[in-house]
Amino acid sequence: MIVRGLLGAATVGDGPTPEQHRVIQSLATGYLGLELDIDALEPCTSGELATVVDDDDRHRVIDLLILIEFCRHPSLAEQADQAERYIDALGGEGLAQVARDVQTGHREWVMADWMRFGETATGIESVDDADLGSELRSLKHCAKGSLGRGLFDFYADLGVPLPGEPDGGDPSLAHHDVTHVLTGYGTTPSDEVALQAMLTAASGFDHHFSGLVASLALFESAALDFPGFVPKEGVLDRPGAADELADAFRRGEACTGDISTIDFMARKDEQLASIQDEFGVVPPPIR
Repeated sequence: MIVRGLLGAATVGDGPTPEQHRVIQSLATGYLGLELDIDALEPCTSGELATVVDDDDRHRVIDLLILIEFCRHPSLAEQADQAERYIDALGGEGLAQVARDVQTGHREWVMADWMRFGETATGIESVDDADLGSELRSLKHCAKGSLGRGLFDFYADLGVPLPGEPDGGDPSLAHHDVTHVLTGYGTTPSDEVALQAMLTAASGFDHHFSGLVASLALFESAALDFPGFVPKEGVLDRPGAADELADAFRRGEACTGDISTIDFMARKDEQLASIQDEFGVVPPPIR
């Protein structure tokens, strides 16, 4: 029924776009574990979907509906109306306004609405942002295989200044970058979207959805402007990206806790593999 609801929310004009179709199929098989061809399914109405989605699944289904809405190109106001019928039937979600801004051509409102409805990011208490650059630089002395060394090597491989240093970006980036190290995702647009999907699922869809929306607005709709990032469009239409997304949701649900809460400076000397085992982080797919 969730898959039928996703199809219904995308059924405007000539129906789901090829990208929407591909993403829904990947979610059905790679995330929800259903052995089916979505072409054999009839879309359900918003009311039908609401009768089978309980409180435990409400956030998850709403988030997937908004995700599918982002995947329509070119934008279409009717898509926002149709998706919101399903979203509102499940109780509503403020971040749906960001997708509406994209679909209705009000891209100048995207950042303001994302900040209005998004979750406030929090840092790690043991990290002093004023000294973060030098603290991150000291991680090169951590043992190989440790979380701290993994984070230092992540920056060294990218060849970029460290957060907190001149031209290194906002210190809050370090809290994001450590999740790259923990999950094994790179920094390509499709990896960034997959990482946010995994974080969202790892929290039981209670947190991090605003991060996923930001990634979609930045890389799926090219409607968000963040310093240091080049906006892209249609990232989930790239070969393999829809399957990577579905696998990211699956990996996130396998986690035993919210990996973004790990105090990476306090645990810098612990082995990365040990922390991954603690939080149930399964290895990323081989590509």
